[in-house]
Amino acid sequence: MSNNISMETPLMHAYGNFSHHEYSAGGEIAFGELLFDLVVKEMPLCSHLNIRGDAGDDAFCAGILQVLGIALPTQPGHYHTSRTHSLYWLGPDDWLLVSRADSIDLQAQLRAALSGHLSIVDVAGGQTIINLRGSAVALNTLLKKSSLYDFGGWGTAVEGGGRCVQTTFAKASAVVANRPDGSYELVVRRTFADYIARWLLDAGSEFGCRIEGELGA
Repeated sequence: MSNNISMETPLMHAYGNFSHHEYSAGGEIAFGELLFDLVVKEMPLCSHLNIRGDAGDDAFCAGILQVLGIALPTQPGHYHTSRTHSLYWLGPDDWLLVSRADSIDLQAQLRAALSGHLSIVDVAGGQTIINLRGSAVALNTLLKKSSLYDFGGWGTAVEGGGRCVQTTFAKASAVVANRPDGSYELVVRRTFADYIARWLLDAGSEFGCRIEGELGA
């Protein structure tokens, strides 16, 4: 039996789709001939772990820092990040870890370093990450169409961390975080990925919007 298993992301089928206010999607117009103020990019597959624990437990916080090299975010609506890991605050005892590291190895390291009443659950199979980038006007307009949350009140993210929220987005749900480069990332459920992508194409059509990703991610 072959071990070569093809990994497909939820939005691979949509790569290359676009909407534009001047040209119809059915027209034979190369991307190089169009200007897009918005880009919806699905990020490569990675590890997603839901971590539950006691933020008031010094040993728990120390174990997280030891394994990940980043401090546990305890301030509501914030995340901490490094080149390898991003740790999002979801609730007083609830965090989402997104990582480039292997999920099995990462879970083993965390379980070895942590003890007490806690939970570590692999949720990668049910989620994907979408990056939204574009001109400030187009991006702000798109976000206002998609959610009642005031993302504009966050300010600018910095290297090492920023703001995040788990909220209603395009009548679905997502974890939304700002990035230092001015873009936003959405962690969405796999079952909503196609719907949200179609929503974003439609909502961003006045500016020109395209979907892209990394094949073989």
